[in-house]
Amino acid sequence: MKTVKNIIFYLCLPLLISGFGQADAAIPPDRLISADLKALFADPPSVKGYPYQELFKKAAQRYGLPLPYLLAVARGESFFDPNAVSSKGAIGLMQVMPATAGDYGVKKEKLFDPAENIDTGAHLLSDLNTRLNDPYLALAAYYCGQGGVDIDNFTIREDCNEYVHYIHSHLEKILKKAGQHLPDSAVMEKHFVLTVFDNFLDAQSFVKFLSEKLPLMQFEIFRKEAALQDHNRYQYQIMAAISGKKTKNEVCAMVEKASGFSFCDGKGE
Repeated sequence: MKTVKNIIFYLCLPLLISGFGQADAAIPPDRLISADLKALFADPPSVKGYPYQELFKKAAQRYGLPLPYLLAVARGESFFDPNAVSSKGAIGLMQVMPATAGDYGVKKEKLFDPAENIDTGAHLLSDLNTRLNDPYLALAAYYCGQGGVDIDNFTIREDCNEYVHYIHSHLEKILKKAGQHLPDSAVMEKHFVLTVFDNFLDAQSFVKFLSEKLPLMQFEIFRKEAALQDHNRYQYQIMAAISGKKTKNEVCAMVEKASGFSFCDGKGE
């Protein structure tokens, strides 16, 4: 049985060769993602079945943003956890920094209130989109501030660009369900972590690989802070859904049989 390290090396090698030393490079937005975001703003689809749906809907209408755009940010930032707190101090569903909330007259403790958190995050995104006049640049600035965006040359820092790719992957999940007959209330599936990548594009390639092997299974990518010895950084967790009556071990066995890679340690439900 091959180990996860083998496939990480296999997927990472081309990027390591081509991207070494380019972490702070200024690059233009991805044209396909940019087109997707502009189309979303021009004609947003109807979506439902998400946590705090009505609060997101009200905020989207109040600040002139597409509902899926807001949902994608919340899905990628916190997976709809109103109590999420990052090591840097970002809080709640939209992972709003207390200092940013203060600019909008919202106190830190109020950020644990889903209504206040969603409203503040949506207000910030709307202001960024108005200021930068581009939904792609607005997403980049939401993560890294306007210092990571060069509006004159229409370029962004590479780590900011990776964030936009990451949020776009969550947007794709939301848009895929648009128009389906989903319940108005949210039904959240249980997930568990298969493995972790340091680079989003590697994680995305691996999810594509798994999805081709197991098209009926659901895999997610969730960005998580990792505390290292001298600093914190983001890593990308590959998560598998536990649906129906299947246990974690049964899902692990299916993934290992189909992919040839061993992930699970035999623990879990």
